[in-house]
Amino acid sequence: MSPPGEDFTAVLRTADAALGRYRHVVVVLLDAFGWRFLQRHAEHPLLRRLARDGTVRALPSQFPSTTAAHVTTMHSDLGVGEHGIYEWRIWEPALGRVISPLLYSYAGDRERDTLAPTGLAMGDVLPVHTRYERLAQEGVASIVAQPAAFSPSTYDRAATRGALLAPWPDLAAGLEDLLRRAAAHEHCYAYLYTDAIDTTGHLHGPSSRAFDDVVTATLNAVHAAFFGPRAPRLDDALLVLTADHGQVDVSPERVDVLDELWPGLPGALAPDATGAPTPPAGSARDVFLHVAPERVDEAVAALAAALGDRGTVHRTADLVAAGRFGAAGPRLLERVAPVCVLPGPGRMAWTRAHEGIERRFLGHHGGLHPDEAQTFVATIPLA
Repeated sequence: MSPPGEDFTAVLRTADAALGRYRHVVVVLLDAFGWRFLQRHAEHPLLRRLARDGTVRALPSQFPSTTAAHVTTMHSDLGVGEHGIYEWRIWEPALGRVISPLLYSYAGDRERDTLAPTGLAMGDVLPVHTRYERLAQEGVASIVAQPAAFSPSTYDRAATRGALLAPWPDLAAGLEDLLRRAAAHEHCYAYLYTDAIDTTGHLHGPSSRAFDDVVTATLNAVHAAFFGPRAPRLDDALLVLTADHGQVDVSPERVDVLDELWPGLPGALAPDATGAPTPPAGSARDVFLHVAPERVDEAVAALAAALGDRGTVHRTADLVAAGRFGAAGPRLLERVAPVCVLPGPGRMAWTRAHEGIERRFLGHHGGLHPDEAQTFVATIPLA
């Protein structure tokens, strides 16, 4: 298990320590393949090899247990409390609107890059410096490999400054290309991200056969790339395998509609730059509500009474004080909403006025349940 107080940022510390011992460090992040699923698939050859010849330890995910928080940590060297990209949807003070930073768009827009006409650059939303710029100053080359379905994006170009972006059409090809490129460098940090497990969980649920099939296919590809008979040789190297979070089973039939449970909610929300009540930030497993400051106590009490045992309602200041976001800096504090709703196990919550695709999900994450908020870091020497 992990030492007290340790969280996902230990992945970066593990990789940095390895760069002091190995010429090549390869980090593979399997989105949503949290601790629960590592245990479920423990008999897979890759995971048995890691347990036998390497190290495996559990870690808490950051809160919220969401991809946006964790991939930004991977790119920036900063925890979520410092970089402030805490969820898929966040308040952007420079615009007075809720945005989707990974899409560089207003929240709710299906198209990417709808923020471009505003003049707000992606670099203004993200931390000033990247992990890869730091590594370059230390003489370490960096490669970032992600699915070509979304990379390169406006977010990628800003978040990965200092690294070579290497989009891939399928995982096997991406791993082969990453290893070939890494071998060409004397000292290299190589990072590959894949979203197939997370996407399948959202659409089919993490208890589905489809989910387990994608997990098996993903682990097979990683095992073949690093340990198969035709695996490219990477001398003096360490593999680091990790995940950002897990998932819990949810259902469209178990969604609490907050503005129907408490009809006073729209009137309690602070207006955004359009003059309309500010839409929810976060996700359907961690709903952040931009309630007007003078209505916070009323909103917490009313929503808690309406939800009953179907979820918990928090003053976000209490979550900050409890250390849920780690070291909370100004970038987080200026973005995070004052009220947070955490649905109970197997449930989601949102508002009728701002319905989104999540209401159709069968698997989700973002909250504090162990199945979504526990991950791991594993290491194994390659040569």
